Amino acid sequence: MDKETLDNMKKSLNDIADILYKGDTMDGIAHMSNVIPDIAAIASDMPDEEARQEMIDNALAPLLDAMEQEDGTLMADIISYELVPLLN
Repeated sequence: MDKETLDNMKKSLNDIADILYKGDTMDGIAHMSNVIPDIAAIASDMPDEEARQEMIDNALAPLLDAMEQEDGTLMADIISYELVPLLN
């Protein structure tokens, strides 16, 4: 994935986190649903198995659980403090 695409992904994720922090959980979930396939593709393309597993264990799995529970604040925290830093 090229740097521009990755930067756009991180911006989208930060925008989603802002939506979630403002309390619009359903809108945040809807936006996140559109981004998850791209994040999964990034994870599957990672050459480092340890980094891939860290992304799945620390970001993707908890994020999906938070979406299922409709916990917007937890979703925003995972995006801000786990997912975006892993993409850096």
